Amino acid sequence: MIKTKEGFYFELLDLLKKDPEQRFYADNGKDLLRNKIYECAMKMDKELIKLLLSNDKIKEKFFTDIDGTLVFDKTAFGWAINNKAFLQDSYTRFKNTIGLIDSREQFILSKNDVVLSFPYKDCVLEGGQTKEDQKREEIFYNELLAPDDVDRLLAPKVFTSMKKYTKDGEGTATKCTNTDNLIIQGNNLLALSSILKRCENKIKLIYLDPPYNTTNDSFRYNDSFNHSTWLTFMKNRLELARKLLADDGSIYVQLDYNEVHYFKILMDEIFGEECFQREIIWDTQVLSGYKTMVNNWVRGHDSILFYTKNSKGFIFNKQKMPHRKEYLDRFDKVEEGTGRRYFDGRGEKRYLDDAISNGKPCGDVWYDIMSFQQIPTAKERVDFSTQKPEALLQRIIQAATNEGDLILDFFGGSGTTGVVAHKLNRQYILCEQINSQVDIMIERLSNVVKGYDKGSLAESMQWQGGGSFVYCELKELNHKYIDEIQVADDNKLNALYKEITESEFISYKVDINKLKESEQDFKELSIDDKRYFLIQLLDKNLLYVNYCDMEDEDLAVTEEEKAFAKSFYGEEV
Repeated sequence: MIKTKEGFYFELLDLLKKDPEQRFYADNGKDLLRNKIYECAMKMDKELIKLLLSNDKIKEKFFTDIDGTLVFDKTAFGWAINNKAFLQDSYTRFKNTIGLIDSREQFILSKNDVVLSFPYKDCVLEGGQTKEDQKREEIFYNELLAPDDVDRLLAPKVFTSMKKYTKDGEGTATKCTNTDNLIIQGNNLLALSSILKRCENKIKLIYLDPPYNTTNDSFRYNDSFNHSTWLTFMKNRLELARKLLADDGSIYVQLDYNEVHYFKILMDEIFGEECFQREIIWDTQVLSGYKTMVNNWVRGHDSILFYTKNSKGFIFNKQKMPHRKEYLDRFDKVEEGTGRRYFDGRGEKRYLDDAISNGKPCGDVWYDIMSFQQIPTAKERVDFSTQKPEALLQRIIQAATNEGDLILDFFGGSGTTGVVAHKLNRQYILCEQINSQVDIMIERLSNVVKGYDKGSLAESMQWQGGGSFVYCELKELNHKYIDEIQVADDNKLNALYKEITESEFISYKVDINKLKESEQDFKELSIDDKRYFLIQLLDKNLLYVNYCDMEDEDLAVTEEEKAFAKSFYGEEV
């Protein structure tokens, strides 16, 4: 687990030393001749390429297999070699400059595509907030220049606190089957990378209502995010989302005016312009209150971007919506004998009762679903400010899936996606890291399973309960230290200081040498300050145990956790 010199870049350095003509190091054998390596790469030097192909790990990073032919990504290799951080700190290539490469690491200026460029674009952002009031600097990993960090970050994880909820209540979950509904608590980027091993190309619908990047702010993952970091936060997750989608799958992303136009370009880049299907306008009809005081057009809608994995052949079940009142008012004649209201349309009678029962094909402007700002006392409403109505999710789910299909929502929020999917007999996976939101989600879904749900859909279909769902958490890697710190006495805290400063769990932003020199200053702190300081030292973005490490005795993974993880990843013994 501890990073050593056997990492990716040391492998590359050692490999370059094996060049038959010894071209890439100075005569002293120590100084790397970057310009020579770069020149050979740009010329597609046969000996260099042959050398790079001899190492599987290097080959995976810089070569792409296209129908059995390996293509060398010389642009990516050139970025790696020329970066000043190559030999030492490879934390990030662009910390304070603007990213100018697309998701395939190609130069934007050499392409004709319209590509959204913003700072940090080539980095992986974790977003590790677990409480709504927590604010901190977020950690970026460069996709190319910190491959060891990123590979470890996105490796499948181990789970803990496994529970199964049925009509009979809460019990222990000993395994995870292919048909289980899931709630996963933890960082959703890392949850997605774990789900990928289980569900790649299997998910029929992804619905997202991500935290909006506003200043007031509903972006509760961390409202200190600025515009560019929010886009990075989303980009990392969308790239995994596309891999998870089935070939006939769809993704619906709900946004407000703050980010939708930037986000559209980002979606075009990741999913392809040809896979953009519709921008749906949900008319929330909020035309009262403080919003009307502005001297401008009153904002009263959300946008829902609808993309598919492929431009054709995707699941789409046509939906109906009611006619507008203005249209129904045209039925102003009464038929003698039957008493039916009608109007003459082009010489043909059209009846009001038919118009009401049949509705009309659903367009891309949805005016018939009310928001909770219009119906604040709705029975299905919970204590969650951005909760969406069940009717909205019902329309999307019924259009994009069939019974038994798998749905994913990795910004689970209050759990509405799961609540509706459960009642419509779809399988679902919800991810959420905010503790209070997970509590709401579990309570709502428990009520659905037990038949206590009072939502609009439950009433219309006379829902009686049934089914089940499994809850689990990503197992924390440094959790044992947090537990020890909280109960330790003064002497134990002093011992933990020394242990943590020498551990792999310490934040790499900390100057280790200065920390060790300050040991006496630490000893003079109060117990509460010591506890607070030690918790701050721990890298909160190294929280979770990797599946590949679970046999390590130091990580204290239980046999129950091992069995559950094996079943989750389909590797039961």
